[in-house]
Amino acid sequence: MASLTTLESLLARFAAAECSWISSVRPDGRVHSVPVWHVWTNGRAYIVTKDNAVKVGNIASNPNVVVALPDPFDPFIIEGVALLKQTISPEVAGFFKVKYDWDPANDTDYSTLIEIRVNKVLAWGKHGDGRWTAADIAGLYAS
Repeated sequence: MASLTTLESLLARFAAAECSWISSVRPDGRVHSVPVWHVWTNGRAYIVTKDNAVKVGNIASNPNVVVALPDPFDPFIIEGVALLKQTISPEVAGFFKVKYDWDPANDTDYSTLIEIRVNKVLAWGKHGDGRWTAADIAGLYAS
């Protein structure tokens, strides 16, 4: 079984990463991948985007997504379900402000929040190897 300590370390690496790639599926089945800024809090990844972004339309049709760090030698991959929200909580906006010096709550061009609920995390390489489930992640954030 993969170590939860390794998972914690990998999630910290993801949280600190400058960017990630999100992949979603178009209604016709073609995959769409783009680089994005992200934050991680309470066991979920968050991305803020424009209302008319391709990924928003894709997620509205099929909420299954993959988020991955752009590191082919030490992959970190999240498989999850994305929820579209029109309100950005002060907590999530605060994480973007600290990480990117950007307040999405006051940027009218970027008004859609994508909340990604994790189903599975996969990783291998020098930062750790393993596969973890949503239950493993939830266990890390249970109070």
